[in-house]
Amino acid sequence: MTTTDAERRNWTTPGTQDAAQNTYTSVKAALDRSTALRNLRWEVFLQGSYANATNTRGDSDVDVVVMLTSTMYPDVSRLLPADQDRQQRGRRAGTTSAGRFRTLVHQALIDYYGTDRVHPKNKCLRVDRTAGYVDADVVPTLQHRLYTSYPAYGQPTWIEGVAIDPLHGPRVVNYPKEHIKNGRDKNKRCSERYKPTVRQIKNLRKRAVATGLLADGIAPGYLLECMTYNVPDTYFLTDDSARLSAVLAWLNNLSIVDLTNTFKSGDEVHRLFVNDPGHHDAATASQILAALWRTL
Repeated sequence: MTTTDAERRNWTTPGTQDAAQNTYTSVKAALDRSTALRNLRWEVFLQGSYANATNTRGDSDVDVVVMLTSTMYPDVSRLLPADQDRQQRGRRAGTTSAGRFRTLVHQALIDYYGTDRVHPKNKCLRVDRTAGYVDADVVPTLQHRLYTSYPAYGQPTWIEGVAIDPLHGPRVVNYPKEHIKNGRDKNKRCSERYKPTVRQIKNLRKRAVATGLLADGIAPGYLLECMTYNVPDTYFLTDDSARLSAVLAWLNNLSIVDLTNTFKSGDEVHRLFVNDPGHHDAATASQILAALWRTL
């Protein structure tokens, strides 16, 4: 064992939330001040490690989703043909395009922070940090509805996601609210031990990178979190050190075929190594797990 019991216990501790919360509050204030955005319906929320409470010490940026709800993208792939027809007949034309919404969000940020601190990226708008804040990736999106029913009588039901139209490349759809909800549910089932375990594994990744067993950037936190999410609840033991060993041992006993065929993303809508928007590779994931086990 190259890591100590004390290190494993220390790795369960979350990073501070203060700077992330300050940043979120600031971005929301910038958007609330926009007169152009007041004419639209939208909401803002966090996604990623801060939203999921799996951030570790040293996490340096926060993802802020700005979701337009007055225009949305429907997905009827799960509906029966008759339900699809009803949804199509009830559709109304959108009032704001994804490109127009991004422009309005961009201008709102510039008006509040100035051009020097706001930088367009492919999928988001980066707001540079100042003292007491962290960098913010502000992601303009449209609401995405994955319909699960569209009855002749009563209200339709759907799973809410977000649709990102990047400057370059195809549309990206994910379900951050589902990811957050499912993570909370698993953490509760595991007696509040799931999220501390994710933090342990993220810190172990840092050790693996520092010792040269893992290339920097090859193991994103989202991938590590989703793989941990798939570990059966019974492996989340009370003892911090024993739990980390048990979780990683279970993961390392899986084949590439097992990972591909059985692993879900945290949102439980996507399959992690089949159709997740991150395009994760099961063979690479297996190599990551082996490096983490050697580091342990």
